[in-house]
Amino acid sequence: MKTFFKTMFITATIGLAVSLNACDTDDDDDITTPVFPSQSVGINFMHLSGADTIELNTSNRPYTNALGQQYNVTKLRYLISNVTLHQVNGVNIELDEYFFVDISKPETFSFTGSRMIPQGTYSGISYTFGFDENDNTDGIYTDLNVANWNWPSPIGGGYHFMQLEGRYIDSNSADQFFATHMGTARKIDSTGTTFEANHFTVMIPNSGFVVGNNNIELEFTMNINEWYTNPVNWDFNVYGAGIMPNYNAQKLLNTNGKDIFTVRIK
Repeated sequence: MKTFFKTMFITATIGLAVSLNACDTDDDDDITTPVFPSQSVGINFMHLSGADTIELNTSNRPYTNALGQQYNVTKLRYLISNVTLHQVNGVNIELDEYFFVDISKPETFSFTGSRMIPQGTYSGISYTFGFDENDNTDGIYTDLNVANWNWPSPIGGGYHFMQLEGRYIDSNSADQFFATHMGTARKIDSTGTTFEANHFTVMIPNSGFVVGNNNIELEFTMNINEWYTNPVNWDFNVYGAGIMPNYNAQKLLNTNGKDIFTVRIK
């Protein structure tokens, strides 16, 4: 008798499970996953000194910084990461891992973001200049290694954030070389040597926009004169070449750099 009731209980249990599974399957068939329209994002980079488009390797010194020092540009390479679009509902969408721009290679001025973004209203755009401490790790980016973009280990390791080079007219009216390189800041004091992450993250002012039925483009314009002013005027005579191990120079670039980009949404 016990065996009979045990068999009946097992049979009923299996039947109930099959019935519930059948109900779940029917419900799944009736559910339609919502599909939200989305668009691609193009990213373009432009480069100015004041109102002038940057030209490389000019024979004269066509650009002027806030201290009236005349200079030209022979190299400009930089890296930004964590370009993020912020929706008004609090959702943040990061476009790509990083963008590496070399002004001598126009093909690096334009990118198509790897992610499609949903239609809707966005409160703004943010980016990180350089790598943050989580991403700034020696040797992990093959393309940057090939580009010789590494920041020397004795001054912190990881990667450069920027290389801006050229020639300027010094206080003795002589022609001199400058190299405004930015990366990790090395600090040496009575407690020893420390390395400070030197990236900065910026929310672009007034950068809200709406994504509708068309793809969008973000146009980042770097005004390199902003590296050399606001809030502190940069003196090429003080910070010319060899500033990579100079803690004060590295922190000054961090201070001045937060308004180097303007962004236009098209």
